[in-house]
Amino acid sequence: MTKYMAQTIVNTMEKIRKPDGFKSEKLIVLPDHILMEASSHPLVRPLYVTDTGYFPRALHHYRERPEGSEAVIVIFCMEGEGWYRLGSGRAQPVGQGQAIVIPARTPHAYGSSEEHPWSIYWWHFKGEQTEAFFEGFGMGPGPGHESGHESGHEPGHESGHGPEAEETSTHVSESDEWNIGASAGAAGSLSDVKTALGVGAPGASDSGDLTEPPSRPVKTAAASLSVTLPPDKARQLTELFQEGYALLEQGYTLNHIIYVSQLAHHLAAILRLCRLQPQDGIFRHSQHDITQTVRYMMDRLEGTVTLKQLAAQARVSVPHFIQRFKEATGYSPIDYYLRLKIQLACRHLDLTGQSVKEISHRLGFQDPYYFSRLFKKIMGKSPSEYRGTRKG
Repeated sequence: MTKYMAQTIVNTMEKIRKPDGFKSEKLIVLPDHILMEASSHPLVRPLYVTDTGYFPRALHHYRERPEGSEAVIVIFCMEGEGWYRLGSGRAQPVGQGQAIVIPARTPHAYGSSEEHPWSIYWWHFKGEQTEAFFEGFGMGPGPGHESGHESGHEPGHESGHGPEAEETSTHVSESDEWNIGASAGAAGSLSDVKTALGVGAPGASDSGDLTEPPSRPVKTAAASLSVTLPPDKARQLTELFQEGYALLEQGYTLNHIIYVSQLAHHLAAILRLCRLQPQDGIFRHSQHDITQTVRYMMDRLEGTVTLKQLAAQARVSVPHFIQRFKEATGYSPIDYYLRLKIQLACRHLDLTGQSVKEISHRLGFQDPYYFSRLFKKIMGKSPSEYRGTRKG
């Protein structure tokens, strides 16, 4: 659906409005006094559902809120088409398999297509941590989102803000040809290895230190409010609705609200993951998926890869690959690959009788002492200490 078509739908819908009332619809609005009491519970307070419903083939469905909503609104289009608009901006199309997240206190309107009416599942969320749960979907400081008034920020509670967008260099040194994990013993330390990899070298963009926690995914200036869900995640979203709705139908008890609140956590996590790892490729203009890159790495944990190989497999330039990969995972590609190697090393230590030296060689590390140092940096204990730890 083009933007022109979406605007045409909007113009038509302003003449024909039907806020709700659809055959076979489902609708639950939890009473305010019950939510007020339940929301003080520590398992409900972070994120909870206030309203939820399902509108099948919702012809003429239209909703406009000039002042916005006190809750964050999530709409998942299971079938058909529709549109949404924020403030006085242009109408944006919504198609099958897409979900949109409308921030709280944001003027908006949305509606169904006349030719292909949408069938939608929808939820209204509140809670102290709604901003964190829906980070990237227009949440955080920005136009129309002044500090202290982001979605889900309840009076008397503090709400954190996401990090500012990070700057990433676009230059990569010539040494990025060096194999990741190959001949690692030639380097005296982790920093030497990273320099050999073009990491931490002057002008190199694949920066990072395994001794530091991963960076949070970078917020872009124009955060998207919509995300396309792959079929398995779309199915999970509908199952979460059905499970939560069926339970609330049985009564608004505290235990039921706690359970549905945990389902809300799962739902938000699905949307977040799909936003960061979209099926149509986190690397725009290429038919690639971040999951494919990770699989490519995993297939070569007992060998080596280079940054150029990874970028070529993703069909993007090396600088763009490094930047996008770190935005999606919080790690540079090299750090991520080395951590995957150490994860596999843990499984070998747990499930085989191989020596540390044998495992290090198997994973492409020529120097077992370097392997042990790297293992300890990531796992917090040496391979021998890890093997001796009781598990299960």
